[in-house]
Amino acid sequence: MSVRPAATQMRELAEEYGVPFLDVALIAANAEGARPLRDYPRARMQLRPAGSDEVWQIILPFDNEQSRFEVADGALRFEDEPIADVVALENDDVVLTYLRAGGRSITLNTHSRSKCTGCMFCPNVIEDASDDTLTSEGELAELLEWLQADNGWTDLSHADVITVCSGCFHYPAMAIEHMAAIRRAAGRYGFTGRLHLLSSVLRDRDDLARLRDQAGDFHLTLTLECFERRTLLLKDTKASLTLERSAEIMDDCRDLGIVADFTYVAGLDSYARAVEGISYLAPHAGTFPRIQVYQAHNDYMRRARHRDAEDLRYFLRLRGELEAVFAPTGLAPRSWENYRPLWYSSFNGRPVAGPRV
Repeated sequence: MSVRPAATQMRELAEEYGVPFLDVALIAANAEGARPLRDYPRARMQLRPAGSDEVWQIILPFDNEQSRFEVADGALRFEDEPIADVVALENDDVVLTYLRAGGRSITLNTHSRSKCTGCMFCPNVIEDASDDTLTSEGELAELLEWLQADNGWTDLSHADVITVCSGCFHYPAMAIEHMAAIRRAAGRYGFTGRLHLLSSVLRDRDDLARLRDQAGDFHLTLTLECFERRTLLLKDTKASLTLERSAEIMDDCRDLGIVADFTYVAGLDSYARAVEGISYLAPHAGTFPRIQVYQAHNDYMRRARHRDAEDLRYFLRLRGELEAVFAPTGLAPRSWENYRPLWYSSFNGRPVAGPRV
């Protein structure tokens, strides 16, 4: 990034924009990445920020030789100043399942997310893959049975949500059947919570109604990602989803009793377009959208970052602007739903809801 303030200057930015220093530092780390570490293209870490007892989850790319951030001496450091202690660190491979919110939120990569390619900014192409495609109710039930045994659970009655990160469902019927199979398999073990899918394939009201009827309580996150250069940055099946159609889909979801929101990658669009697009969509969302800081994992991906976003102030200004946009909706982010957000510890002057991992 072109603006490279020292730690004292970063604190001045935090004061200028009314943003906690922790949030500024982690936003900057996400945008900049860290110096190479071992042979990891990126790593998931649990951090304990200086002066805090809380442990936070963060995922960083480790490819930027010029970064001011590095992991050394058991800490995430910014220009050799420790920002946070590293509690745990591991290669960020695409695993078959993982937990959030202390096990109340279960994520499944049961449709080969690692094989989903075509978007210029996606890290799937550089991550090691440990996922698979499970198509039958029986295979899914075996996975859920293993998950229970591995965590010492008697059943899944404690879980609030099971999320599937899309692995390129090419047709709506494929997505509906997969989610319905998960509902049946999880129901064997006492799960009565909400199913959640991140995808752009479900667009027609009739398909949404079938999804609700077959999969039950549901949350759909539209993988919108950006507003500009969509045909350049996104694969064709995503690029065809327009801003206006996204709003209509979220409205249909609301009518059908489905919770809906969208993903957005901050740093791909001009500042003005980012504010304009999210402002347009905000009244249609049923929960706070997944707004993530753009991470570039190599020089090729760095070319995708909009020139406006070369300055850290882009993210700090956007953060404040979007707090005002979402204030009338009553929606707010939650830590465990997003590990590279614009909001870590505070949103609109209030603490962000935990848990952090």
